[in-house]
Amino acid sequence: MTSTRWTRAILHLDMDAFFVNVHILDHPEDGDIPLVVGGQPDKRGVVASASYEAREFGIRSAMPTAKAKRL
Repeated sequence: MTSTRWTRAILHLDMDAFFVNVHILDHPEDGDIPLVVGGQPDKRGVVASASYEAREFGIRSAMPTAKAKRL
């Protein structure tokens, strides 16, 4: 039996609503309200992360924050 020695490993982790959940760890009182983390709406910002409560309003990652703010 031969063994292969790894010289490099690539790992991809996809953590749902990661930035929002980091905020909730620091501020547990915000856990039940719609939360969005993203860029400035007046500067072509986009949503980086949206809580499940915010998703109920149709807000999604990569959505322009100006549109998310209108929802």
